[in-house]
Amino acid sequence: MRRLLIALVSVACLVVAAAADAGQYPAWGDTGWSHHSKRDCCDEAIALAQQESAAACRNVGGTPSPTRGGVQRRGYCQWESTRDADGATLFRCYAEASIWCR
Repeated sequence: MRRLLIALVSVACLVVAAAADAGQYPAWGDTGWSHHSKRDCCDEAIALAQQESAAACRNVGGTPSPTRGGVQRRGYCQWESTRDADGATLFRCYAEASIWCR
C-alpha cells in the first residue's frame, strides 16, 4: 500500500513538475501505521514528502534547494491514532511539503 501511494505521488509530482520550469513542487508523504510518537511520525511524513518534492525537481532537471532548520515549518502534517491489540498507541501521519527548485 505504501509503495503504491509513493508511486502515485511520484507520478503526480512529475505531472505537476513538467508544467513549470522553476518553483515549488508539492508532494505528499504517508507513514502508514507505526509505533512512533506523534512528533516522530509527523517528522517522518514531512521528510518523505520533502524527498518526493526534491525528486520531482530533479526529474525536470532542476536543483532542489537544501532544507534548513528542522522539519518544523517545512511541511504540513495531519495524523490519526489508534491502539494495537496490546493497547499501545499507533500513529499514521500524512504530510504535504514543497521544496524550492532552481
